[in-house]
Amino acid sequence: MISRALSVTFVSALVIGAYVGCGDASTDPTGGAYRGQGGPVDQGTASSGSGSSSGGSSSGGSGGSSSGSSSGSSGSGSSSGSSSSSGGDAGGPAQEAGPPPITVQQAFTDFANCMSLTDFTDKSANGVAAADIAKSQTTQYGDCNACHNQGDGGFWASYGTVQGQNMTQVMFDQTKTFPYIAKWVTATVDANGQFKDLAPSNAIANQATLAAQCQAGSPCHPKFQLNPAVAQAITDFVNTTISKWHNNQCSAAPPPQDAGGGG
Repeated sequence: MISRALSVTFVSALVIGAYVGCGDASTDPTGGAYRGQGGPVDQGTASSGSGSSSGGSSSGGSGGSSSGSSSGSSGSGSSSGSSSSSGGDAGGPAQEAGPPPITVQQAFTDFANCMSLTDFTDKSANGVAAADIAKSQTTQYGDCNACHNQGDGGFWASYGTVQGQNMTQVMFDQTKTFPYIAKWVTATVDANGQFKDLAPSNAIANQATLAAQCQAGSPCHPKFQLNPAVAQAITDFVNTTISKWHNNQCSAAPPPQDAGGGG
């Protein structure tokens, strides 16, 4: 009886020693052979396998071996799953950057390239033309041409012929440049402050309204009578030019690709 007990104890000790050496994290600082990309999760699985082996040794060598192998397979499966997940996040096509947003300055330049002298002087729709704003009369200082034939106040207004030069043509050419163009058209922006579209500025009509409200003795623009037909001609001219820009009908330059288009 004593000899048989010693034999069982000796065999059990060998089995326990073998499983402790393979699965115990204390002998492998990385958590044993089951540690993978899963990190702490995989390390915990390896410890579970070691515990099952110890328990199996008290009930028999073959039981401990089966339990330890099963736990080890589970730990290995966890590592495989983690690797698959990491690989999936790295895939997918690269995103292409869109065209840069158009600037207000570029929009004004494109608008100027779409302006037509024919449209500027056209009287067919309103009986007067947008260019006729230069002839509008103030109450005290003559017409707009008297003060603005050299661009005073950021507005250019001239007409007639001076020393053989067509001053309506001069007005048109100057209106295509800064700062004069801003009296005719303005830029709108979206919620992010990016350029959205162009629209009539109504600056000339607004100036007439402000001048009419000015109190005596205050520094303000002279009062002037803005013919409603001229005001409409100005709006029509600006809208016609914007429409050409939106529809790529400008001979000098194409419209911006991401223009608001009013839509």
